[in-house]
Amino acid sequence: MSMRRLLAYGAIYFLWGGSFLGIRELVAVVPPFFAAGFRFTLAGLLLVVYSHLRGQTEMPRGAFLGASMLGFIMFTLMYAALFWGEIRVSSGIAAVISAMIPVWIFIGELAILRTQKATPMSVIGIVLGSAGVIVLAWEAPASGVRAFTLAMLVLIGSTLCWAGGTLLSRRLALPKPQTLNAGWQMTIGGGLLFVLSAVSGEMRRLPSVAVLMQPTLVLSMAYLVIAASIVAFTCYVWLIAHEPATRVASYAYVNPVIALLAGAALAGERLSGFQLLGVLLVLAGVFATLMGKQVAPAKKRVTV
Repeated sequence: MSMRRLLAYGAIYFLWGGSFLGIRELVAVVPPFFAAGFRFTLAGLLLVVYSHLRGQTEMPRGAFLGASMLGFIMFTLMYAALFWGEIRVSSGIAAVISAMIPVWIFIGELAILRTQKATPMSVIGIVLGSAGVIVLAWEAPASGVRAFTLAMLVLIGSTLCWAGGTLLSRRLALPKPQTLNAGWQMTIGGGLLFVLSAVSGEMRRLPSVAVLMQPTLVLSMAYLVIAASIVAFTCYVWLIAHEPATRVASYAYVNPVIALLAGAALAGERLSGFQLLGVLLVLAGVFATLMGKQVAPAKKRVTV
């Protein structure tokens, strides 16, 4: 494997894996909808400007509407839920729940789009992954059981939003190239997150400028905007064009491992033995689903 491919895989494995801890650090101080809105509005505008500077700004008929729909589903709804959920759930568990996205996409392809056929391996993967989520949600903390349970449900809802948006994207006209498409989705989704932040009263609860400029918060936001949203996404798009999609989708079971290690090493997050069982079930389920999808007759491409 070439050095370029290794670096690209390293980016989607490590940069995306570390993003969950970055979110956790932000929402410990900054209201979640405002933090998510700032991240994606800034990242999206940078990608739009980059695309215009390169002269890559193809907008087919209906493309802006398509990008707006996906921006609302995949960035406003998904990341509002993820940022809010990480106030109450550790970054590692949030990453494990997010790893179920390829499983939900496969179920949508199977039941709604009918572009996939079930294989024994994929069915085993769906069962294992679902069981892992149930195990993770089962062991709530001694205090705040209702808040934890609600947060877990919200996080699961966030993965369904991303999976649904991914399936919907196949039917929509969208801007080209992918950098412009992602840029508009992030910008629109981020702008709507700011609206949600204002409507929910977050603007009245923003910390002072001095607090917002703390090195930890500035570095966390810079990491999420530059490393996780721009660099890792660009690497992902390049890999999709040059590597088997199922191999690229391996980030889904590597990201949680990175997130768990980062949470343990940098934030002191720990899992119980029961929760560790849930993690292993989810990762095994994602792996089995992707492998089952890989061997499905006449349908080998995976979109995540």
